[in-house]
Amino acid sequence: MLVDLGAIQRNFVKLASMTDGICAAIVKGDGYGHGMREAAHALKNIGAELFFAARFEDALILRDDLGPEPRIAVLDGVAAQNMSEACARNVTPVVNSLEQLHAISTLAKQLSQKVPAFIHLDTAMNRLGLAPGDDESATPLLESCDIQAYMTHLASADDVDLDLCHLQANRLAARVQPLPKAPLSIANSCGVFLAKELHGEIIRPGKSTFGINPLTDDANPMQEPATVLAPVVQLRLLKKGEAVGYSCTWHAPEPRRIAILAIGYANGFMRDNSNRGYVTFDGVRAPVVGRVSMDLTAVDLSAIPENAVHIGSLAEIVGKTITYRQLANTIGSNEHEAIIALGRGCRRFYANKECDDE
Repeated sequence: MLVDLGAIQRNFVKLASMTDGICAAIVKGDGYGHGMREAAHALKNIGAELFFAARFEDALILRDDLGPEPRIAVLDGVAAQNMSEACARNVTPVVNSLEQLHAISTLAKQLSQKVPAFIHLDTAMNRLGLAPGDDESATPLLESCDIQAYMTHLASADDVDLDLCHLQANRLAARVQPLPKAPLSIANSCGVFLAKELHGEIIRPGKSTFGINPLTDDANPMQEPATVLAPVVQLRLLKKGEAVGYSCTWHAPEPRRIAILAIGYANGFMRDNSNRGYVTFDGVRAPVVGRVSMDLTAVDLSAIPENAVHIGSLAEIVGKTITYRQLANTIGSNEHEAIIALGRGCRRFYANKECDDE
């Protein structure tokens, strides 16, 4: 996987220009498969000053990598036994439960000072966050917090459900009205593009920073940073009726040329591509035939000139002619899962590693 860090930077600059407040850098999922550490460095170089990781251990890695300056927060929150370390390392928890809030209150008493925290109020997801029924118990405990922002997460912005998005924003506004004053953080990637009134003072566009299309039924306004190529390691001529791969799920309907690629589900090219995915050679499609195996995939070269592909030729898995969304649609998934899988399974290389905002 070749990752263009400059594309990630340009995406972030574009997103930041769309808000009057702060654009946070969301680097969860190992930077959506593009590399958390490398992406975070590139984003810090262009001025990103607030980062969100999913896990506490990732936040600690970011703190070591990025130094003391940027704010680093943990979307999952921090367990009680780690709260003291988080505070000492200047890592800010997102409070999702009364248990986490009690842990902060206890630490604040020990330190005789307020502890920085983001407060997540659940307004529809029923996943993480303080539920409406928690508010009465939470209110006195919030006095222990240096509240960085109240946040919520839009449940159906991807589906352009504006009614629910506005309902969530209204619920958040109502719940924070009696609480200590602090900024609001509402919009995810899709929310940023839906309506300015959904932004709050801090936007959290994760997937769009990494080129995943935030628009459901429109061209992607973002740049896709990753290119994945797989080499041809074998060429074969099949007779009519000959099978390919495990369990013989595909048979040549007539004599066919096939190429065997050095990529499989161990590299993140998912098994669901079997007999329905495709790759391209110079923009020409070569469909996957037979089952994708752990390290190898067979493709049909019928549409490609006979001498155009040879041992060592590179097939595009995603890149100039195959978009993130096309790859995901083939396997009935979303871009997040498809790209994160490739990012985990393929060795990553970086272009524009030292690029800045010039």
